[in-house]
Parts: sequence; C-alpha cells; structure tokens
Amino acid sequence: MGLLAFFLITLFVFYWFPIRGGLKTFLLILIMISGWLSIFELVSIIEARPWVAAPVLALIGLFVWKWRKDRRTKLNKHQDI
Repeated sequence: MGLLAFFLITLFVFYWFPIRGGLKTFLLILIMISGWLSIFELVSIIEARPWVAAPVLALIGLFVWKWRKDRRTKLNKHQDI
C-alpha cells in the first residue's frame, strides 16, 4: 500500500505544483516506475481479497458506464442541433 500511496502523492505533486526542469523529469520517472509497480500491488490485493475488490470494481464500472452514457447523450444532442 505504501507504493500505491507514493504513486498517488507524486502524481498529485506533478500535476498541481509548478515544478521546473530536471526535478520535473525526475518526478516523472518516479511516477512511471512507481505506477508500474503499483499495478502489481493492486493485482496482489485483488487476488488476496476478491470479496473486497468486487464492490470497488462494480463502483468503478458504474462510474465509467454513467460517464460514457452522459457523453453519448451530450454528443447526440450536439449532433441534433
């Protein structure tokens, strides 16, 4: 969980704080490495506790479905005008 938290914190710092030059490049490299390793950490959490991950994945699926439905509705309204 620490690696996942590190990834989220570095991602937050990279996007919301004005960082320049070499530090921004270094931070981007850290984000890529920790993000890649976080994928394996998430997979191991899902494998260890599938009953915990199922509701979370269902909520993510519901959010994506609603977002795509709203986008499709908005595009249809835009084409009708």
